[in-house]
Amino acid sequence: SVVDVSDPVSPQVVGFVPLDDPTHQQVKLGRTWFNDADVSTTGTFSCASCHPDGHTDQLLWVLKTPVVTGGNQIMPRSTMPIRGLRDTAPFHWDGIPGDPYGGNNSANVHGSNPPNSNPDDPVSATRHVIDAGLATTMIMNGDTTINDEGKAGMLSKAERNEMAMFLLSVSYPPAQRRSYYNLVSSEAKQGFRLFHIDGDLDPGKARPNVCGNCHRMPFLVSTNTPGTGMDAPTWRGAYDRFLILPQGRLNIIDFDFYARVADGGNAERNVWQFSWGGRRRFDPVWDMVLEGSTGFSGSFARQVTLDRTAASNDLANDLLNALELSSSEGAIVLEGEGVFIDGAIPREVALQFNARFKGGTYIKKDGDREFFTREDLASLASRGKFVATFTARHGVSADVDHPQPAIWTLGPIEQQRGRQKFPILYDSNHSMTVSGRHIHKDANVIVDGRRVLGTVKCDENETVVVTLSTLPSVGMHLLQVQNPAGLFSNDFIFRVTEDAQAAAELTRRTDRPHVDSGGALAGVISRGDLEGARTLLADGAEINARGPLRGSTPLSAASFYGHLDLVRFLIRRGANVNKTNNDGNTPLHVAAFLCRSEIMKLLLEKGASPLTKNDRGETAIDVVSSPWSRQLADFYIAISQPVGVTLDLDRIERQRPQIARLLRNNARKSSAPAADE
Repeated sequence: SVVDVSDPVSPQVVGFVPLDDPTHQQVKLGRTWFNDADVSTTGTFSCASCHPDGHTDQLLWVLKTPVVTGGNQIMPRSTMPIRGLRDTAPFHWDGIPGDPYGGNNSANVHGSNPPNSNPDDPVSATRHVIDAGLATTMIMNGDTTINDEGKAGMLSKAERNEMAMFLLSVSYPPAQRRSYYNLVSSEAKQGFRLFHIDGDLDPGKARPNVCGNCHRMPFLVSTNTPGTGMDAPTWRGAYDRFLILPQGRLNIIDFDFYARVADGGNAERNVWQFSWGGRRRFDPVWDMVLEGSTGFSGSFARQVTLDRTAASNDLANDLLNALELSSSEGAIVLEGEGVFIDGAIPREVALQFNARFKGGTYIKKDGDREFFTREDLASLASRGKFVATFTARHGVSADVDHPQPAIWTLGPIEQQRGRQKFPILYDSNHSMTVSGRHIHKDANVIVDGRRVLGTVKCDENETVVVTLSTLPSVGMHLLQVQNPAGLFSNDFIFRVTEDAQAAAELTRRTDRPHVDSGGALAGVISRGDLEGARTLLADGAEINARGPLRGSTPLSAASFYGHLDLVRFLIRRGANVNKTNNDGNTPLHVAAFLCRSEIMKLLLEKGASPLTKNDRGETAIDVVSSPWSRQLADFYIAISQPVGVTLDLDRIERQRPQIARLLRNNARKSSAPAADE
């Protein structure tokens, strides 16, 4: 309303300002219920009371939630934001609310639960959260209120569905520090690499701790964590949350390290540094948090006023240059509202930038569609004849019906699947195959913040092929896709090398710090993979190191599995034929016990001793000298079946006496004095 207050005693309504809210009707209604205290049965608090502006009150609450596995009481939990819920189900630390996938969760760590919502209907996931909240948090103990579908708590079925739709619409704000040119800084790029590829070098762990293995792209979440059942919460918006971890267990004022940060103002960056032990090498991850895409161009919502002063201001002109560039790429809609001052009565004007008309001009949005060049407007402004504020707005396809596109490494969006394998492009390979959703067939391709020539092809099962017409420089880059007049995807890592050979070498170099070389070597040996063993040894695997198979050396493992070619190869590479396993057995003990006669002969030929004793005081001769029995047969089965080895027990029973004689003969020869020449 327009109110005339010239007479303060009797103010008068003299007009109305029309308001045009294009928001989806269900979202508008759902927003109402979210902020309405009548949603609680006491009428005293709303959902927004704990989630102000869709965020978090940063408090710990003990609510009616399941007891975690092994616990004996409900644990306190920190309030989580409801921002960015779309495509991040299930919700909350426990991995229980709105779970469309099923599996383990914190209340059933070692079991598997059925889904409680529909993976093809995202509203069903947020609706599950709403139903649970209205039946517990928002209802007075003992209150028997039920709605029109027989569910406890306030709000009708329709109102709950409207709020569920609203929850899906709430996004994170634009990235705090992404530049207005939409470029990601070198520090933030390094943060992406550290978070998703290299990992944090925690001195308490044998291998780098890669946060992105659990906090996965696209939205830095995953679920069904082995051992805890928890849902890995997002790092998006960390710049606005100082309470971290499920129970805020680092935010305890009795901890000296936290007290110092709290006394200094509780800066989020300083708090989150606790999660990587304060190791400075990992600090660029914070730049990733500040600059990572939440769906908007870095140009979005920027404003610059062009007036007499700004017309010659370098910063103002640089900002307007950036907004014009982003508008030309379809990232934003650049519009200005202002006045021409060419007489006693200023003339209002609304302009929109069109990069394709006459090389880039500002056209009136109504009336005679008159147009002006940037130079025209700057000249008028410098003479005090034009003032306007230019705003970078979004296109029309940025609402609950047009979610943020998502791209991630191949596989299900929710699962923890080990390390993320990011694509590598090179001279003869300009295409990358990724997983993705909410992507239009005509989506724009964005590399390092700038639109480039390329194509996007969406196949079945959320498989997306992105092809670049021209490759960027050798190194790491960030890919995005943007739907026409719509939102940008998350930033996705890809790398470029000169050729296929360089790509293979980059893969080996990237993988090396993360691979348990002993375990990997044991794995390729178990499969009889000679080339795999060759590669791992070339990459630095220890040829005599004890591995995970009963602490076996590679040579003992090859003898166990009966891979004669691998035994020959390992010996040629310098394997010690008398190196013992954790139990004191040598490769000869193993080969003899399993009656691997050809391997045994080769080991003896290369200097293996039949008289070396294991931890039970047995020589290789002893392990095949005891009489055959049912208990012995069962022992053979017990050591072979768990690792997938099938033994011919009849053959072993027949050959044990022969193996024993062969070893005794060798022992006599090796201990006999040398004959005079």
